[in-house]
Amino acid sequence: MNILILSHHWHPENGVHQRRWSWLSKVIIDAGHRVVVVTPPPHYQRTGKWTEGLKSLKLTGSAPEIGPSGETIIRCPYLPSGTSITGRASNQAFVAGASVVTALTRAGAFDGEKPDLVVGTVPALPTSVVTSVVAGMLRKPYVIDLRDAWPDLLDQAKAWNKGTGQVSIREKVLSKGPLQLGTFMIRSMVNRVLRKSSGIMVTSENLEHHLRASEELWGSGPAADITTVRNVFPPETSYQATDKSSGPADALNVLYAGTLGRAQHLQNAIDAVQIAGAKGLTVHLRMVGAGATRQALVKHADASGCDIEILGRKPADELDADYDWADTALVHLTDWEPLNRAVPSKTYELMTSNIHISAVVAGEAADIIAQHRAGDVVKPENPEALADLWIELAQNRDRLAPDGGAAGWVERERTEVAPERLLAILDSAVKAGRPHRKKT
Repeated sequence: MNILILSHHWHPENGVHQRRWSWLSKVIIDAGHRVVVVTPPPHYQRTGKWTEGLKSLKLTGSAPEIGPSGETIIRCPYLPSGTSITGRASNQAFVAGASVVTALTRAGAFDGEKPDLVVGTVPALPTSVVTSVVAGMLRKPYVIDLRDAWPDLLDQAKAWNKGTGQVSIREKVLSKGPLQLGTFMIRSMVNRVLRKSSGIMVTSENLEHHLRASEELWGSGPAADITTVRNVFPPETSYQATDKSSGPADALNVLYAGTLGRAQHLQNAIDAVQIAGAKGLTVHLRMVGAGATRQALVKHADASGCDIEILGRKPADELDADYDWADTALVHLTDWEPLNRAVPSKTYELMTSNIHISAVVAGEAADIIAQHRAGDVVKPENPEALADLWIELAQNRDRLAPDGGAAGWVERERTEVAPERLLAILDSAVKAGRPHRKKT
């Protein structure tokens, strides 16, 4: 098969999305298929200066690159933007339009042949729409990789800036009507794209079941082919946890390594550190990462007077010293209902390394951690419960050694289950062709 992938982020960026698709691309190519990717150049940490965007225009028509998995990468322009929601949305919309032009003008990148299948990766949401457009113009089927619980996360739009500590005047104005209208329109477009797809890939079984049962999507008609391909991409470290049983009963080292984003709302963890301190436990909390809420977290940590470090992002293969320092690692989400159908990819990395997880999650993530005895779980937005958990762990350090079976389960998902499901849905989509599915 010739598979064209449209994506907002790709190698050499090193986020969850990029690592997922470097892995999946290798699975596809190792199975004998060809992959061409249309994506902008790396710009996740760019400053937002217009000169950077102008430089990206020069990439139009440039020679393709070869990625680490053997995929062909064709770059398209992007629009410089900051970290605000409106800025990021503008960039995503621009890249979406540029992707259409690039994909159609370079559609013969498979040695002169057209693709057999188009795959769109979400986020960003506009990518799903342009995937449908490109596939339609090429008269080919398409599959959507829906990494998070979209479009349901749009229902949480009013809470997106809860953890940033501020809302811009522009966003205040847009929230008085344009936000509701925009949310309705985006939700309608995404649902239409999903309904007309030949397949949908998700990262959690709860989300798969939710989509299958969605009357909003399918009415009384048949659902698309939906499958779960978890974010169990290979870790970039071979680290294995050391024994933590001999530490003190009045102190605990807690590591959070991941996105400092809106969906995490890590102020809750800082509050838990304060509460634990008032109850006699000194929690040393170290956060390693970047994201939209970083500045607000620094202010909150400084005001708490607790021992809290907030460090910049590190590559996964440079976290070994932090893992050695930590007694437990924090996996943290806020209490938005759609996040019950999300599993942070860090969960699988920690399970592979046999590191105890302090999980502030609900839904499928909580079920996986509990079922495989990979750590302890408390409900989101309950700092008192999190503080009490940390006190219990410090006083009962034998609980800091998770069940080794969790790592074996992740390995089976990575090497057996996920590749089989991925190749099956791609093959099925090509054989079925473009569906004529309507909501009835």
